[in-house]
Amino acid sequence: MKAHISSSTIAAIRSPAILDTLPYGAYITDIDRRIVFWSKSAQRILGWTANEVTGRNCSDNILVHVDKDGHELCGKEYCPLHRSIVTGTPSAEPILVYAKHHSGIRIPVEVSVAPIRDDNGQVVGGIELFRDLSELESDLTRAREIQNTLLESPLPADPRLGFDIRYTPSAVVGGDFYRIERLDSERYAIMLADIMGHGVASALYTMLLRSLWEDFRPLLPDPSAFAAELNSRLKTLAGDCGYFATAICLVVNAATGRIQYVRAGHPSPILLRAGRAAPLPDASQPALGMIPDIAYTESQAVMNPGDTLLLYTDGAIEACDLDGRELGTEGLAAILANPPAGSAELSGMNRVEESILRYSGSLHPTDDLTLIAITRRD
Repeated sequence: MKAHISSSTIAAIRSPAILDTLPYGAYITDIDRRIVFWSKSAQRILGWTANEVTGRNCSDNILVHVDKDGHELCGKEYCPLHRSIVTGTPSAEPILVYAKHHSGIRIPVEVSVAPIRDDNGQVVGGIELFRDLSELESDLTRAREIQNTLLESPLPADPRLGFDIRYTPSAVVGGDFYRIERLDSERYAIMLADIMGHGVASALYTMLLRSLWEDFRPLLPDPSAFAAELNSRLKTLAGDCGYFATAICLVVNAATGRIQYVRAGHPSPILLRAGRAAPLPDASQPALGMIPDIAYTESQAVMNPGDTLLLYTDGAIEACDLDGRELGTEGLAAILANPPAGSAELSGMNRVEESILRYSGSLHPTDDLTLIAITRRD
């Protein structure tokens, strides 16, 4: 039997008076997501009056939330508020969505959601708080254009190696950095880094990494020396502010398949060979920018013809299902080795990303996600 929340129950706990004082928009729904309270700031931001929305579902041609890529979120599977009600947990951090204004235009809003419980601890509804990001959006869009231009890394064309990349920031700008560059006729230098957090602050650090890549280009053939210099410079520049990056710095020989790499706090690469996928057996070392004067140790491996090596950021393995279980490295390896049914229409890293999203029940990653596949061709 479903528990229900009524307008009289909300009034009894005096929440409308409190929520109406907030500069943020707020609305409360029952367990079926019918709106039972709509704040004055919600009306100010989105133009809908309480009389127009109360008793209706937010997807009933009212808010009709979409994500930054235009995917509709108001179906049960992808609605942040529905997910919070079903799991009984609040959102871990604000989510960027676009809500429909009464005039019909889209308004960028940052939302936070949480379940509402009765005196017995049973979930009886949900609450969403949101703030208008319209003034900030144009700056973020420009920042994304600048970041995309500076971080653009065209994939090399080589008949001996295939490269496939999927990069999806969780917000307008992202905190993952990657670079692929030809060193000579046989070798390529590759770096994938994941700055702590995501959004604007970590996006600024991707610009810094791009500059350091240029500064230390002569060291690219030696991953251990390159990582050591990056670490030293990042520690000096970041100081004690607490920012750091996990990274993998790698050199691959297209002729021999030999790989030299350093893993600085980053997830281990996964090698797909003859239908079986497993992480490379090596030891992780401290992330970049945390500890000064580290001498990184290089690891080595060999890719056979037909092998694929997957590099990825932790947005891939920390994706959680509705029960809070992380996909993990083993789960990602299983996706790489055994494509799930229904994904045949996609290929390469697009298929892998789609499988990760299906696992988490989301339309979009909750963290920055970068996947880089290197295949040694037969």
